Amino acid sequence: MTSNWMRPAAWLAVLATLALPLLLGLNSYYLHVLNLAWIFAIAALGLQVATGIAGQIVLGQAALVGFGAYATALFMMRLSLPWYAALAAAMLLTSAVGVLLGAVSTRIKGHYLAIVTLALNEIFRMVALNEEWLTGGPMGMRDIPTLGIPALGDSIDRQLYFPLLAVCFVAYGLTVYFHRTRTGRSMRAVRDDEIAAEAMGVDSRRVKTIAFVVCSAWAALAGGLYVLLVGFAAPTNFTVFESIKMMLMVVLGGLGSIAGTFLGAVVITVLPEALRGLQTYYLAAFGIGVVAILLLAPRGLGVIGDWLLGGFLTGPREPVGEAPATPLNLSAAAQAASSALADRAPVDIGGGVLLTVSGVSRSFGGVKALNDVSFELRRGEILGLIGPNGSGKSTMINACSGTVGVSGAIALGTDRIDNRAPWTIHGHGVARIFQNVRLWESMTVLENVMVAHRAPLGQTGSREAHSRAAALEALSSMGVAHLAYRRGGDLSFGQSRLVEMARAIVNKPRLLLLDEPAAGLRGGLILELAQILQHLRAQGMSILVVEHRIKLVMNMCDRVVVLNLGDKIADGAPAEVMNSPAVIEAYLGERVPEEAPAQIVHKQAAVA
Repeated sequence: MTSNWMRPAAWLAVLATLALPLLLGLNSYYLHVLNLAWIFAIAALGLQVATGIAGQIVLGQAALVGFGAYATALFMMRLSLPWYAALAAAMLLTSAVGVLLGAVSTRIKGHYLAIVTLALNEIFRMVALNEEWLTGGPMGMRDIPTLGIPALGDSIDRQLYFPLLAVCFVAYGLTVYFHRTRTGRSMRAVRDDEIAAEAMGVDSRRVKTIAFVVCSAWAALAGGLYVLLVGFAAPTNFTVFESIKMMLMVVLGGLGSIAGTFLGAVVITVLPEALRGLQTYYLAAFGIGVVAILLLAPRGLGVIGDWLLGGFLTGPREPVGEAPATPLNLSAAAQAASSALADRAPVDIGGGVLLTVSGVSRSFGGVKALNDVSFELRRGEILGLIGPNGSGKSTMINACSGTVGVSGAIALGTDRIDNRAPWTIHGHGVARIFQNVRLWESMTVLENVMVAHRAPLGQTGSREAHSRAAALEALSSMGVAHLAYRRGGDLSFGQSRLVEMARAIVNKPRLLLLDEPAAGLRGGLILELAQILQHLRAQGMSILVVEHRIKLVMNMCDRVVVLNLGDKIADGAPAEVMNSPAVIEAYLGERVPEEAPAQIVHKQAAVA
């Protein structure tokens, strides 16, 4: 009941605070500082998309802002374009730079990418200084036409206060909506775990490129608004220091928090001016103030901002039922899977070959993880892949899902999938779970499953609504729908495993790759997991499962392939394979000859 009125009241307080400067007749200098805060908030928003949401470290945002500023000025002064056309053209041109940065990000990552974007500041500065015919050199571009709206006040800062604030709010509103879309979820998935995101069908190259394009577009918008406000652009306005200041806005607001970015920009822009009265010590006081905020709110000001956004950030929430009274167990999941899948018409299982592995090899340095391995998986079959530790089982799963490259051939039906991109293989109907659970911990359980869902072509209605419904159905089939709005990082291991299973089956894949699905489960739950997999198989999913639990293998697998030190040593029915001398030797070691004990005793007697 309390939250029903607190959030609207907080919004009214925020809006009233933003209107106060004009209502109180604040002087033009402070209005100018606030206008700069709105512009910096837009620039920092682009940085938040690339760094906080997509996980790509960008230290050259000031260069992109400067590019947009100079481009807007040149389009107005050299081509005589109206301000709105010049601003739009500058955003398009700067977005092209974002495409180039996105291409670079597919080749380099982490601090190497940060260094490249940091160098962008110096490249921009040198061009702006030395190409005087274009940029005006060190003196910059002067007498740029500014934007005036006389009906709103007697000075440009007063006239543009509300328009700039409105543009800022529109930019943030669009970004909040973008955050909730499939592309926004994919960005967060790439940030949290890029390997898992690619295995679930996310094209990381496309996602990173979009992130840089959005980052560049918002930077150009901020740069264009800056020159429309001040009528001047010079290289000293867009230095490395400005890039670092914008990164500080993002960090202070909280990485990944959209609303926090706005608060961070306001604090970083306004606080130094509020402390000017301290003269020599104002920068020290500013630093102490920033550190104090980070100590009191380690997650940044986004804690406040995200609370204000509430449902705007998370989207609508359907009722998902209460948590069960008993601890989570696979019996409940098996019953849920049975009831959810029983009403569907079984897929016709023709019995033909679905997966063909031919002469696959993979080495890691001098270690041969796979050595000329070949086997087949038939449609509707559950094939077990077993062997001692280090035998190459997980490497085979990784090869079939595109995570590692191999020599040899892997075909899904008539399509070759070896050495293809993981998202391409996922699009062919292959899904997997990992040996170690890999959920995207910052996202909700529902979002984790929605990332993997691909809405069918030609569907009617909203793709977003279709994905939500499919994700909730998959979670229900695993008995964990009540966890839909919990964060992935807040789950127990067993809950995480079931969510990962739901994520894998949300698209009803043709081939399901399971890497030790029973790891960490109690003995009584293993047979119930087998029951769940049998239900999935009944719906037309073929399953390749890596497992150490012999009880589970014997109960659910139609056939078993055994690997040892990268070589295939057995292939057949479970009972037949378990009695194979080669398999027994691989697990237990070489048999000691019968006469050995007598020889040892004889030698000991001779020594005595």
